[in-house]
Amino acid sequence: MHEPTPSIHLINSSHITSTLKKQTIYPLFHLQNNKTVKLSKFFGAGSGLFSIGGKPVVIFFYPADGSPGCTREAKAFRDAYTELSKKMGAAVIGISSDSVDSHKNFCNELDLQFTLLSDEGGAVRKEYGVPKTLGLLDGRVTYIIDKTGTVVKVFDNQFAPEKHVEEAVAALESAKVKA
Repeated sequence: MHEPTPSIHLINSSHITSTLKKQTIYPLFHLQNNKTVKLSKFFGAGSGLFSIGGKPVVIFFYPADGSPGCTREAKAFRDAYTELSKKMGAAVIGISSDSVDSHKNFCNELDLQFTLLSDEGGAVRKEYGVPKTLGLLDGRVTYIIDKTGTVVKVFDNQFAPEKHVEEAVAALESAKVKA
């Protein structure tokens, strides 16, 4: 069976609500491509409210397409995509400040199956509270959001890119048990 082509969008940050922390509801934001798409579509609701049967979402912020650590992280998410999406029912979304064209090339080069989003101004990164590393580099933080829209895990580690996938799987397994 052929996997869907990854979606690549620009982010319009005018609908962000607050800085994200564990056990809070995710900030709403709209994504721009040739049409507006709401992040809430992954949860099965059109207004940012959640419906039974929504799906969990793994959002990973990473510094830059093509850098060694980001390439390792993207490959790790690619290799775990079947487990995350098919077995656990999660949507996987990567966000960096790179352009849409850069994301297209990165997706093609690595055969990525998940959505990459372009946050060129860094507004969404800021609202989610993703810190800079050493005050210079865009941070590497993964947010695991359960099917109710509650953040169940925030993992912040710039120097262990593959560990983000392990943490996402563990958090989703834990959330599934508690559900």
